[in-house]
Amino acid sequence: MKRATLILSFAFALCTCFALAKDPVRIMPLGDSITAGYTDNSKWAHPFEFGYRSHLYRLLKQAGHDFVFVGKSPEPWNNKSGDPTHGGTVSPTLDLRKLGQDGHRGYGGWSIGAIHKEVPGWITTDRPDIILLLIGINGINPKSPLQLEALVKTIFDTDKKVKLIVAQITPLSRFNPDLYDYNAYIRQTLVPKHADKGHIITTVDLYRHFLTDPDDPKSIDASRLSNKINHPTNAMHGKMAQSWLEGIEDLLSRR
Repeated sequence: MKRATLILSFAFALCTCFALAKDPVRIMPLGDSITAGYTDNSKWAHPFEFGYRSHLYRLLKQAGHDFVFVGKSPEPWNNKSGDPTHGGTVSPTLDLRKLGQDGHRGYGGWSIGAIHKEVPGWITTDRPDIILLLIGINGINPKSPLQLEALVKTIFDTDKKVKLIVAQITPLSRFNPDLYDYNAYIRQTLVPKHADKGHIITTVDLYRHFLTDPDDPKSIDASRLSNKINHPTNAMHGKMAQSWLEGIEDLLSRR
């Protein structure tokens, strides 16, 4: 009897371990060149360091999360806007490719509408648990909020269970009222609307990291942009990653 009891106890413990085992959380970074991590292309005087993604990788690992970045964008390695390796002489400090963590859906120059056309197929292919959506700076205009609403609707229509973080986007070097209103729409209308529908959604404020005065949305410090137009410096990507981490942990706590 004792032998049988021990065997049963071992079998129960083994089954419990398998039941508790979980697959890595699949995270899709989705957006434009800022998601891909472009700096001051095509000169690449500011080294390519995978943008916020390498910083976020470190933060997630330090916090003990089991995850994988997903997506099949080839950028910037397809040299669409210059060679970030300078002929193989420059390598990122932390090379996500060697870790199998270079998955993303960031495409230089893409607008909300361009992402919208492709996102159902990407979600089906990449099967994300969490989407980090940072889009809108290309072609920002008064209609951008409605375009974003259509994109978000399509995301949830494709996978109603996906968890979505919509970033209040980083600024241009000069204050843009359409961009400011776009971020306000995300914060005040888009996220509450979809949360009321039962969607798992939140927002992170990436705009604030570029201000010299957090209470003045016009106090944009252009030196925090590597190309002095729209691409964050590597240091700023680190601050953005911290915001993403907080958003991710908020969503994971809702499981």
